[in-house]
This record gives sequence, C-alpha cells and structure tokens, in this order.
Amino acid sequence: MNRIAYSTDPFINILSSKSLTFKQLQADYLLVYTLAAVGNNLQGPYRYAILHSYNLQRSTIEGLYLCAHLSTLCLGTVISSLSDVSIFRGMAHSLYNTNFESWLLQEHHDNDLDTDSLKHLLRNAFVCATSSAVAAGIVAQLSAKFLGYAAPFDLAVGVYLMMIALTMWRWKENYGDRGARVISSFVSAFDVLRTDARVVLVGLVTSFFEATIYIFSIEWTPSIQNAKVWTISDSLPLGFMFSAFMTFNMMGAFTFKALSKRYNVHTYLLAIIMVAMIAVAIVAMFSNIQSLVIFGIFLFEYCVGIYEPSISLLRNQYLPDSVRSTLMNYFRVPRFIFMFSIIIWHFPLSVIFTLCVLMLLLAGVSLLILRNMKQREENQRESERMVLLPIAPSMNVKTTLLPASNRMTNGINYKHISIQGANPE
Repeated sequence: MNRIAYSTDPFINILSSKSLTFKQLQADYLLVYTLAAVGNNLQGPYRYAILHSYNLQRSTIEGLYLCAHLSTLCLGTVISSLSDVSIFRGMAHSLYNTNFESWLLQEHHDNDLDTDSLKHLLRNAFVCATSSAVAAGIVAQLSAKFLGYAAPFDLAVGVYLMMIALTMWRWKENYGDRGARVISSFVSAFDVLRTDARVVLVGLVTSFFEATIYIFSIEWTPSIQNAKVWTISDSLPLGFMFSAFMTFNMMGAFTFKALSKRYNVHTYLLAIIMVAMIAVAIVAMFSNIQSLVIFGIFLFEYCVGIYEPSISLLRNQYLPDSVRSTLMNYFRVPRFIFMFSIIIWHFPLSVIFTLCVLMLLLAGVSLLILRNMKQREENQRESERMVLLPIAPSMNVKTTLLPASNRMTNGINYKHISIQGANPE
C-alpha cells in the first residue's frame, strides 16, 4: 500500500502555502478581469460604427472620443456633475486600466509572492483578456447583424453587472495606506516624479505608446474603410475583424512569456517598440491599400499584446506601491495631451499615423535612456561592493600529523592544524 508522505520541512510547507495563495489570487483576479475585458470588448468593434450610423462626421466622432479620455483625468472630482454617456465610458475605462492592475500588484506584494509568479499571472491575465476579446468580437458581429448596432452595448451592460457582483463577493478591499489622505497621495506621487527621473521615463514610455494605442482604437475603422485599393471586402464585418486583431494580440501575450524568461524587459521591449514603429509606418505609407493597412494593424496588435504585460513589469520595478495608482493617473495627463495635439486638428489619416510613428520613436528613446540608467546603477553598485570589500589577510595553513597514539580517538582521525597570519612584507 502506498502511503502519503507529509513533509516536516517548514520551508516546503511555506512554499506549499504560497502556491495555494497564488492560485487563489490568480483565480479571483482572472475571473473578474476577464469579465471586465468581455464587457469592454463587446463594444469595441462598433463604437465608431454606431456613431457613424447617425451621420456624424469623423471630426465629431474624434471629439467624442477625446471627451471620453478627458473624463479619465477628472475621475472622482466632478463625477456628480457629469451626464454625457461618453464621459461615463471614459471613467469606467480609467478604472479598468488603472485600478485592476494596482489591486493585483498590491495583493501580490502583500502576500510576498515572487516576480516569476507575477509574470505568470500577468501573462495569463492578458491571454484571458485577449481570448475573451476574440469571442466578444464574434458575439458582437452576430448580435449587431441580427439586432442592430446597439445590441453589443446592451450585452455589455449585463456582463458588467456580473463583474460587479463577483468583485463584491470575491475581492477583498485593498486599503493601501489607511492613514493617508487623498491630498497626501497626490503630493507624495508628485514628489516621486520630481525626485526620481526613472519614474518620469516610465511615464513617458507609457504615455507615448498608449497614446498611439488609443489613436488606433479611434481610427482603425475609418482607415480600413477609406482604403480602396486591393480591397478584401466592401462591407466590412467589423466584429470578425476585431476578433482577428485580438487573435494577434493574444499571440503577442504568448510571446511575452518566452521573451520575459530569456531577456530583460528593458531590452526586448525596446525591440518591440521598433517593430510597432514599422507596423504603424506601413499603415501611414500605404493608407490607400486595404490589405496592407490590415496587415499593419495585425502587426501592431501583436506588439500591443507583448507591450501590455511588459509595461506592467516595468511599472512594478519603478513605481512605489503607496502611490502607484496616483502615478498611473498622472501618466494619463501627457497621454491625453499627445492624443489631443494630434486628433484636434483632424489631419488626414496618413498624417495622424505618421505622427504616431514619431511618438513611438520617442517612447523608444525614453526606454533606451532608462535602460542605460539602470546599467550605470548596476555598474556603480558593483564598483561600490569592490571598494567596500575589506582585504582579508592571507593565511598560511599548515597541517601536521599527530603521533599514532594521538590520532585515533573513538574511531575518528584528527590532524593537528596550525594557522599563522602572514607577516606583511
């Protein structure tokens, strides 16, 4: 009969406990995060199309998108006086992109879990989000076809209600620093930005890259519709195309796992930004060729799938836990400024995407500076260790055998050992 062996080693028991804690944290987070992603992505394929169906011009639709993103900067300050639907969607999007990640990172630190488990959880989160986005695109396509453009938005409401119920049931409240006031959090976060250039660089990488992502989320539908050469379809199945984009996004999330195991995030993320530049440049240069525009969007979504969990790792390295959410909301200010500066002029799409290439270039430069700063700090710490390490005196160790009568005691052989410090010359 086989018997189950229970370990008495406390180290093994600690590992087992941490494994159970991680599995519980992962299950709670992924369930709620996936529902949030489903609700968000059900609307994705038809946000532009439903506004365009009311005969709104591209400039007006872009203005509504800017209104939504502007509301993310005002979340929690003027919420009671707001009544526009786009503004409420913007505030919900702010919570989705900031509070979920902050809650996860804080819980991960509170449970003293290792970095590898965080990488694993982030990769699983983005795989769940993108795979659910693929399914959401198909559901949105079918519901819009049979019930109209408003149907995906109605379905999203039901999904959000389920998400709220599960959050209240499964998630524990993350209070952070209970003694801190709201204003002190803003002041502390500003002090971090003022004193730590690395946090500023992380913010610039985030702002430049994510401004490009959000511009793509606005302009991908008109960019495909306006391309009239080498067309794939005159009547675009937006839901199915959205699912295809998210499939490439999911492929990027799988690639992230392999890259994060072999390379430092500062190194491979820089290469991904360069590839994203090429993808956006294809859309800008061949804006009239539909097949190349779609290919460029596919490639860009693949890069986004790698970027999203990677930037979470980068923020985890540099952003203090106590003001993480506040800093991430501060990063929204330059991101909105970049978006506003490009969208407000209603440039032709080729010009807009060219400016996106420039923003990605600046994101790459910021990351390169951050990587060089990290390498200099590591070299400096290594030099300090070499300087501070005391020089141990050399020892002359001599061994002499004792007489036979003295060498054997209770079956144990002993040697007479004499140690003499070397005299300095």
